Amino acid sequence: MRRPPRRLVPFAIAALAFLLPACGSSGGGGGDAAPGHVNVIDNAFQPKTIDVAVGDTVTWDFKGGAQHNVQGDGFKSKTMGKGSTFTHTFNSAGSYDYVCTLHTGMKGTVVVN
Repeated sequence: MRRPPRRLVPFAIAALAFLLPACGSSGGGGGDAAPGHVNVIDNAFQPKTIDVAVGDTVTWDFKGGAQHNVQGDGFKSKTMGKGSTFTHTFNSAGSYDYVCTLHTGMKGTVVVN
């Protein structure tokens, strides 16, 4: 196999240094959620499933440009926009599915152990 000329190596390294930062998550601007937090971004909950302990409080952080809500068995937020938060404390073990009633297919689950 033929090696590239040495004069091209610095250019290849510079190109990689420029391109690698662009290879991040395409999560829609929501970023990683903090423990016990769910990011509500445009048409998605991130993470889609969250595990917490009995007695823990989950916080939904509204970060998307669109209005959303959170509704599940025993909890319901009002319609909220970017910069808002909604919290609910889970006092019983189980799996709690929830949705945004404004956007079909926008679903999540809280698993309480």
